[in-house]
Parts: sequence; C-alpha cells; structure tokens
Amino acid sequence: MATTSIPHQWKYDVFVSFRGDDIRKSFMDHLFNDFSQKGIHAFRDDNELPKGEEISPHLYKAIEESRFLIVIFSKNYASSSWCLRELVKIFQCKKIENPKHEVQIIFYDVKPDVVRKQTESYAEAFAKHELSNRREVDKWKEALCMAANLSGWDLQDMTNGYEYKFIDCISKEILKKLCDGPLDVGENLVGIDIHLDKLDLSHFIGSDKVNMIGICGISGIGKTTLAKAIYNLMYVHFEGSCFCEDVKEVTKRQGIIQVQMHLINKILKTEDLKISCVGEGSTVIKQRMACKPILLVLDDVDHRDQLKALAGSASWFCPGSLIIFTGKDKQLLRSHRVYDIHDMDFLDEDQSLELFSFYAFKEKHPSTGFQGLADKAVKYVQGHPLALIVLGCFLYGKTVGQWVSELYRLKLHPNEEIQRVLRLSYDGLNLQQQNILLDIACLFIGENSEFVASILDGCNFFADTNMQVLVDKSLITIRSDMSLQMHDLIQAMAREIIHEEAIMTGKQRRLWNSSEVYNVLSEKKVEITQIVEVLVLSLEKFSQKVHIDANDFAHMKKLRVLKIYQEEKQKLEFNCHNVIFSGNLYYLSNELSLFYWHGCPFKYLPSDFYPENIVAIDLSYSNMKHFWTTPKCFRRLKVMKLRHCCNLTTTPNFSEITNLEELYLEGCVNLVTLHPSIGMLKRLVVLNMRDCRRARSFPSKVEMDSLRVLNLTGCLKVIKSLTELHVDRTAITELPSFPQRSVSLAGLHMLRSLNFSYCNLVQIPESIGGLSCLEELYLEGNNFTSLPGSLSQLSHLQRIYVDGCKKLEVLPELPPSLIGIVASDCTSLRELSGSSKHPFRYTDFKNCPKLFKNVSIDSEGCISKTQCLDSSITSQGSLHHLSVFLGYLGVQTNRCEFFLQDRGYSDLEIVYHGNSMPQWFTNRSTENHVKVNLPSDWCSNKFRGFGTCVVFKCKNPFKGYSVKNFDGAFITKGYFPRVFKEFVKREVIGTQDSYMIWLCYTRYPIEWEEAKNFVTFSFFEKNNEDVEVKECGVRLICDEDIEQEADLSMFQGLPTPTHHGGILELGYLFLKITYEDTAATDHVLATATAGPSGRDSDMWAESPSLATEPIIIWQHADQNCTGFLGRQEFFNAFKLVTVAQSKRELTPDIVKAALYGPASSKIPAQQINLAALLPAQPNPLAPRPPKRQPGLLIQSKLKISA
Repeated sequence: MATTSIPHQWKYDVFVSFRGDDIRKSFMDHLFNDFSQKGIHAFRDDNELPKGEEISPHLYKAIEESRFLIVIFSKNYASSSWCLRELVKIFQCKKIENPKHEVQIIFYDVKPDVVRKQTESYAEAFAKHELSNRREVDKWKEALCMAANLSGWDLQDMTNGYEYKFIDCISKEILKKLCDGPLDVGENLVGIDIHLDKLDLSHFIGSDKVNMIGICGISGIGKTTLAKAIYNLMYVHFEGSCFCEDVKEVTKRQGIIQVQMHLINKILKTEDLKISCVGEGSTVIKQRMACKPILLVLDDVDHRDQLKALAGSASWFCPGSLIIFTGKDKQLLRSHRVYDIHDMDFLDEDQSLELFSFYAFKEKHPSTGFQGLADKAVKYVQGHPLALIVLGCFLYGKTVGQWVSELYRLKLHPNEEIQRVLRLSYDGLNLQQQNILLDIACLFIGENSEFVASILDGCNFFADTNMQVLVDKSLITIRSDMSLQMHDLIQAMAREIIHEEAIMTGKQRRLWNSSEVYNVLSEKKVEITQIVEVLVLSLEKFSQKVHIDANDFAHMKKLRVLKIYQEEKQKLEFNCHNVIFSGNLYYLSNELSLFYWHGCPFKYLPSDFYPENIVAIDLSYSNMKHFWTTPKCFRRLKVMKLRHCCNLTTTPNFSEITNLEELYLEGCVNLVTLHPSIGMLKRLVVLNMRDCRRARSFPSKVEMDSLRVLNLTGCLKVIKSLTELHVDRTAITELPSFPQRSVSLAGLHMLRSLNFSYCNLVQIPESIGGLSCLEELYLEGNNFTSLPGSLSQLSHLQRIYVDGCKKLEVLPELPPSLIGIVASDCTSLRELSGSSKHPFRYTDFKNCPKLFKNVSIDSEGCISKTQCLDSSITSQGSLHHLSVFLGYLGVQTNRCEFFLQDRGYSDLEIVYHGNSMPQWFTNRSTENHVKVNLPSDWCSNKFRGFGTCVVFKCKNPFKGYSVKNFDGAFITKGYFPRVFKEFVKREVIGTQDSYMIWLCYTRYPIEWEEAKNFVTFSFFEKNNEDVEVKECGVRLICDEDIEQEADLSMFQGLPTPTHHGGILELGYLFLKITYEDTAATDHVLATATAGPSGRDSDMWAESPSLATEPIIIWQHADQNCTGFLGRQEFFNAFKLVTVAQSKRELTPDIVKAALYGPASSKIPAQQINLAALLPAQPNPLAPRPPKRQPGLLIQSKLKISA
C-alpha cells in the first residue's frame, strides 16, 4: 500500500454520458444547473461532434479525472457510437481500484430490460452498427449489459416522471457521497509520511480481527493531522467510515450523545435517527457496527466515559474494522486495552526548517538573507509542528530587523498562541501533577528521575504515579540514562505559568530566576512571604554584588526546596562569587526535602532544624564545623554531600539515618573522626573519602551490605590502620589490594573489576585466580617481576593493564577470554609465555625493548630466542616471544597459512631494525618500485592477498607505498599505517647507519577487483631524496599458491631483531561488527571493532571525502555509552557502515537521518560480510580509566547489554 497522506485529487466531481439530441437542452441543462448550485463540479462539453467522428482524447481524459461517472440511458442513446465508446471507457475505469471511480446509472425514458437485451430502439440502433461498426459491436453490447445490471435510478419509478424532484434526488445523493470523501488536511504535510511508514497501515487492510490503535502526543504535535491523513488513505478499504473530530470539545459543548448520533448516522448513512440517552446510543453502536468492517476515528479523547460510550470494546465491531484514537494520555488508552500506541515525535531539523519555510517564506527554503534567522527560529521551536506554523505565519513578510527583534522578544516572552495550545495539556493535570511539572521545569531537568521522585515524595506529591502521568501525556521524557528531559516550549510554558501566578497573586511560590531572587532577597522589591516553597539560586549568574540576609529564611515557613549552588565542574573548586550572605541563620524550614547550600558561610545549622522528610543534603565547600550531636531520625535521607568542608572534624551520627545511599566526604582535609555508625549503613552504596588525609581509622565494625563504591584515595592513615578486611557476602564489585596486609578474597566471586595500580606491590597472590567473574584487572605502576599463573583460570577476564611495571619480566599464560593487554613501558619485559587460538588481541607493547633482544631465525623460518636462565636449557625448538605473540593473535606464519585462515584481521605489519628481506618474496627489485605480472588466468575471486617488504633508511617523514594498475590508475595510494608514524619519527628518522625492514601482509584487498595485466608497487616515490631503498619485494597469493605444500615460511631469511626493538601491528577490516544472540535469555551482545590500524581503515580515514575516523561509527552507535552494543545499536552500526562506504561524511545530521529518518529503512546492510564476523567482544578502543593515584579505590563497573 502506498504511504502518502494526500488522497487522489479529482479534477471533476462528475462526468455525464448522455445522448445530446434527446436531453441536452432539457433534462441535462436543468441537471447541470442544479450541480452548479450545490457546488458539484461537473465536466460539461456543449460541442456536439459530427456523426461518425471519433471521440476526442480530451473526453477520455475527462472520464479518467472524474470521481462519479453517470450514464443516462435515453431512447436514442445506443444510436450514438460516441456514447457507446464513452460507456466502454467508463466501465474500463470502473475496474481500476486506485483511484476508485463510482458509476451511477439513470434510466430516463427507457427501461433497464431494453438496455440489457437491446430491444426496441436499441435493437434498431445495433442493426445499423452491425453494418458500420462491426468490430466494436460486441464490446458495446457487453457494456450495455453490465450497465443495465447495476442498481440505477429510474425517472418514472422514483418521482413518477417529475424531473425537478428527480434531479434534486440525484444531486443530493452525489453531494452526500462527496462529503463522505477525503478530509481536508491542509497543505505542506511535512514528516507525515514517516509516521505512516512506521504504522505500516497495509496490514490493517483485510485483517481478520478488530484493530485498535492510539496516536498520542502533546497539544499541537500533529495527532489530528496524522489521523486525517490515515483516514484519507484507508476509508476506501472499508464498508463504512466516520471521523469524529475533537470529541473532548464536542462533548463539552453538546454532550456525548451528539458524538454518538454523528457516528451512527455517518456509518449507517441515515439522518433521522434520534437517541435519548448515552446508554441507548452505546447499545445502537454495539448492535449496528458489528455488521460490517468500518474505519472509525475518535479524535482527542480525554476521558474513559467517552471511550465507554463510543467504542466500549473491540467486541462491538465487525472483524476487519480499524478503530483509531488520538489523545494526550497514553495510560487512558492502555487502560482501554489499546496496546498499539504510536508516539508522535517532534520534527527533525530539516523537516522543521521545511515546514517553517512554507509559512514564513511561502516556499520550501528560507529566502536569501534569512537563513541564519530561520535557523534560530527553528531552534527555538525544536520541532513542534504547530509552533513552527504559528511562528512562520507571524514572521511572514517582516524585515530582517523585525525578525531579530521578535526572536529576541521570544526569549523573554513566549508566543501567546503557542502557549495557549500547550496550556491545554497543563490544564488537564490535577494539582499534584501540575506542581511536579512546575518543579521539574524550574530545577530538575537533567536530574536522575528516581532521585527527583524521592525529593517530590518528600513533598507528599506521590511522585512515582504522577510522574508517569506526565510521561504518558508527553510533558516530560525519561531517557535511557534515567535523566529527566522536557521540551523547551513546555519548559517555557511552565515558567510562564509561574510568572503569571506571581503577577495575579502578588506572591511567588517559586523563586528560580536570578533576577526574581535578586528582587525579593536583595532589593526587597517584593514582599517575602510564607508562601515561598522553592528557592533556587545559582551563585555564578550574578555579575554584580548581591547581599542576602539569612534572617529572611525565617519568613519561609513552607520552603521545601532550597538550592544555592554553583555548577558542577570536573575540577572541584569553589570560586568567589558576588553573592554575600549576612545576618544569622537561626531558622530553616522543617519542610525541606532538598537542601543544597554550596559555600554556606555559617558554622552551624539552627538548633531546631529537623526536616524529617529531607532526601538530599549538599553543603559542599561550607564552613560547617559539625552538624548534630544527638542522632537525628532522617528516614528519607538518601544523599549527603559534605565535600571540601575544611572545618569539619567529625562526621555526624548516622545511627538513625538507615536509608542513606551516598555519602561524600571528599576533600574534608581536617576530618579526623569517623563516627562508628558509618560502618552500619547497610544501604550505603557510595562512600567517597578521597583526600581525607587526617582521618585516623575506619570503623572496626562494618556491615555495609550494599557498598559498591569506596574511595579512600589519599587516606593514608586509614589504609595503614587496616589490618584485615573481610567482604564476604557484600555487593562490592571492585576492590584494590593492600600492600603488606592480609586480604581475604572469600565471597568476592561477583567481583568484576580489580584495581591494584600504583600500590608498590612486589607480588600478586595466587588466590586471585578464584575471582571467577573478574573482567578487568589494573596492575599499573607496580614493582612485581612476574604474575601468578592462576590468571589463566579467570575465564571472564577481558582486559589487563600492566603498563609502567618496569620490573615485570614475564607474562604468564593468559585466559582465552582476554581481548586486550596493555604493557607499555615495561622495560624489563622479555618473554610472553603460552599461546592462544583466539584471533583477537588488542595489545600495546610500546617501549618494551627486551622483547626484541636475543632473537634468532632458523633455516625453517621459525623465530626463536637464546635461553639464558640455565645453562642446561638449549635453544632448540623454543619459540621467541614474537612467535608467541603472533600465536596470541591467532596468526599462522608457516608458509601461506596466514592467507588461508578465516580470521577477522586484514593486515599483519612489522617494522624493526634489519637489512635483508625474507626469501618468501618472489618479485624483487633494488629500486623503489616492483612490477608484478598477473597470471594469464587472473581472477580477483581467487586472489587471497599479498605481501610487501622494503629495506630502507630515511631522514625525514615519508608516505608509504602505492599500487597502480596497468593503465596508471591507483589501486592503493600512499598507504602507511598511522600507528607506525610515531615509532618511525622516534626510532627511524635520522638513523643514518641503520636499515629498517617494513613487512606488510595484506588479506582480502577488495580494491583489486579492477586489476588487469600487471600492477606496479611503488615505495616512497615522492620521497626519493629523503628515503634510501636498498631492496623491496612483493608476492601475490592466489588459491593455487596456498595449495602448494612445499613453500617457504613468510619469515624465512628474516634477520634477527636487534636490541633497538620494533613495532608489530595486526590490522582489522575498517569496521567489524559482531553479534551474539542467546535465544534462552534474549540476551544480545553486539560489538563493533574499529581498527585504527590496517589498510582499509587508514585509507578510509585519510580519504579527503571522509574526514572522520572509523571509531566514530562506534561512538554514534553506542548511544548508551556502555562499551557494548545492544540489539538496535548493532543494526544502527550496520547502517552507518553502509553510509560511510558511500563516501558521505558522518556528520550529526547524516547520522540522525541514517538512524531515524525516512530513508533509514532503505539503507541496506548486505554490504557487510556477516560470515566474517568475529566472536562477541567489547570495544578494545574504548577509553581507559585514568591512571590511579596511590590509595584505595573501590568502584562498581557495570556492563550493560540489551
């Protein structure tokens, strides 16, 4: 089914086929006149054609362009070949389904049987046609028979021959059917097709059940417009249809009975049915609507009584019916068992600009000189369709200066018409829901929804239920990260309501605007009253000195939210602000549920301050010395932040604060005593004591059953005081070690991340092998020489970091689950033990020079080392670390097996000091280029890859190699892996006395499909003066090469690496996406691995038309920033790969269009080779946590999958 919201546009309402000689100047003249009076547009051609002339093409076209085709049979109709040809054309059109014509038959002065059997005058006419039009006679007779069999109007039977009454009946019937046609939905329907595509209306046609769907969204978002568009598309597929517009308003003005009568009369095509009560109307609907499949739209329903009266249940209707509801409240529809609900989204930027331009400029794009202003207007509206139309009409025809002025005014005073529409959604809320909406608009946008719910529950607003109502009515949204969001126009409406309330009453319940706070608290322009419930003061928004008397808080008896704050920044520091507090803080409202006062200048809280419903306290950077000496029962308190309270020497007594979940004491440099009750906070999840340098000891009794994050970094005295730590049956998921201390790891089988970084450890205990769920292990900057062999037992370990462990000599056998190891600056590392058959390893061995020391390569091409640990151990058959390392990567280097393996990588590259080339390379040259003749039976499908080697010296940076086809066209241009550049710059350039070897083995080079005859490899061709090439070589590998068993190793003849070291890189295809779906749990783990190394990724990233990197695809697809891709994110990555391969830059707009735009469903994923996908792995290039300072850090690490 075509998804277009614009119904077929008929040029004419009616075309009439008649015999002019019989009725043109009598009956037809009166009929056309009546059509005209009733507004029925009929085709009329008063020019009679001469006898025998063919019917004109423009008459055929008129028939095709008319909705109603009327045939008037008179006595001499059949005598006209012209009329008979029209009749044949009419019945040809009748067979067409789209657009659908309606044929009406009128018997003027002849009976149906005469027409059907061609008797009387019709027989005489056909006797003549048999002589002059023999070839067409059969078609004409068939058409006459079909026409006579249709139900028609008979002049004599209907009105006893009275033509005036007959004509009136005909035109009224036509007019009635015309009114049953498509609804007017206006012009410029931007974005409607996207909604229609999502709804997939075609599956409702011919359905065997009653389908009920809802369309929901805020006021003005286009629910009614979409419903009308659907109606126009679908009504022709049902035996009856009715659109009940604005049910809420009609019910309010005329009652629900009026809506019932409209529905019944429209579906049953009656006019005189009367209903006395709602119950009677429901009974009629229930009984009569079950007879045929209908299309019913109930627009803007807002109460369950409306639903019960008009569409009580699906059982009221005939199978195949489609019932559509529009409204603002999703829960209302869900409670009525309408489960298929379509949310109306805001328009994207391109759609918004197009719709706005239609009304502001009367064209599709902004006029010259207005582009920037149009963008600002669209940004202000943020995709709200009605607001775009209103604002566009308002700005139409105005000058640039007027645009600038109006857009500035909108920032201060929202457009009244837009606000009036949005206000309808607000007016439908109860008092508690309105209060919650206004509170969120003032201070909770972007906050965690669960935290906000706790605050509002402290105000007795029943937040969980009422916030869900706001979500259901599309007034707020909750993102996947649980943050609260609100459309800017709704926020502006809410803040305008607050402002209007203050003007009307002269009193303000919410002080959130800096200027209002200044007027009330500093300038005293407005009386401070007990009515104030919310006070929000941003310390950074005052450019001039503001003096606030703390005594004023005594007037605010109903204050439930006090938030005096500075914006959170990465670097925690408190700046000097222009807000100066004076007076005495002798009173604070006990109604407070949220109490933030950053930099509070007072040393003590009021003695009678006892806010029993308090949920969050944040007194960071304050001068507080202590809080309460006797236990306070704050049952609701969940968050307490006392960061950088430099005067604080002891913590409060927490024994009665049993529900505390987060406690921040970071930077309390003079904190000495921790109250023992801290250890008994069973619901505490986060305890941050970073840099509490004077804190003496941790509580001796600890029952923190829920603790997940414990930060004791910089708390040296606390760490030294710990002699034993048992964490059995706790929820801790990350735990560091304590040097020289006893640590029990019993009960830590759920531990996922373990950080031992920079703890000066000389040994890691073997017991670490018992942490069966461990995924990440941080061992950076320690002093051990080896790691325990029990690491191989960690079946879930994915990453290990040992960079900066300068004494580490040997890496042990590691588990096959490992996907990344970082060991840079391990200057003593000389050996990698063990091997793995698993293909992917993300490794970093920068500045590990001993890995390339004492290497020898035997005659068979095997890489080995000289063992020096014991004189009795020989070097025969032992593998060097490089061979082991390649084994870790799953790379086979014997003969050509590298090109045979079904692995995900595409390149193996090695650069190190050496002066000769392996014998494996068959095409050699002492110049900087090599010509390679292709086999006579060359076929790119059998081509597996190639290897290159170049021995060189260089003194300046250079480009790599290029490959040209026989005709000079580039196959590969200027390839050199980026990861080598720093190494070359540091180790190679200027090394005049030492040659370097660059080996490159490439698999599946897809750009070789055009290769013919011969190819030429050129090395450093633009750097002849900067690079000296001693020798270069190339070898192509096809299927037949792999089949030859007696072949040389890829490394045979390779010189022994020197102590100078080198670099090895395994590159992957530009983007690899892996997918794992376990049917039993419906668990999806999908991973995109973008290779910053490898030929394809380098060439792609350096392409002038694609100035972005492969990793961007991961970043766009991984919207939840989990390091893993969920099911939908996985398929999103597919789409972005396809877009990138089409040479389009992945700008935010392109990404948005690819993932959510109308073309999204058309982007193919077939370009990805699913068979080559790797086992599921997290992103190896995801940012690592920063290096830890000495100390104790416990932090939860969670992996989230769809």
